[in-house]
Amino acid sequence: MALSFAAARPSRRAVLCLLILAGAAQARPDLPATPERKLKAAYIYRVATFVAWPDAAFARPGAPLLVGVAGDDALAAEAARFMDGRLVHGRPLAVVRIDRLDPHAMPHVLFVAASPARGRLLDAAHSQPVLTVCDGAPGHGCVVGLVADGTHLRPRIDRLEAMAGQLRISARLLALAAW
Repeated sequence: MALSFAAARPSRRAVLCLLILAGAAQARPDLPATPERKLKAAYIYRVATFVAWPDAAFARPGAPLLVGVAGDDALAAEAARFMDGRLVHGRPLAVVRIDRLDPHAMPHVLFVAASPARGRLLDAAHSQPVLTVCDGAPGHGCVVGLVADGTHLRPRIDRLEAMAGQLRISARLLALAAW
């Protein structure tokens, strides 16, 4: 059963702008891909596979799943490389760098690195169908926190934030998350 909610769908123009930005993120091979960034890119992808968005979050059936990365250009480039050609729930992935959020063209997944803009970005995504992923424990506006545990990253889930955005998180991911 699909969830539905009243939300503005992104315009074709906004989606096109995001796809153009996705190409720009992919065109940055000069940025270093550290093992930590590779791991984060993989986590962002894997976490997205365990989440279901309301149908209204997409402009049309088959529209790409937009992955935004804010505050870490090298991670955006690595995520674009890692996710190239992959699908989530049958949707192709498009990775974009995010400096500010347009309420009419929200990404479906938003990774927010520690930066001065973090609070502003998370506030803008709050209660939207956006899977927010952050470094560290999840807090206000962050659905999934990636917490360092020695040499590993562990996801922590804020169920209330997920519910506020009408996101359904698989029980399998919830079982893996450290509480």
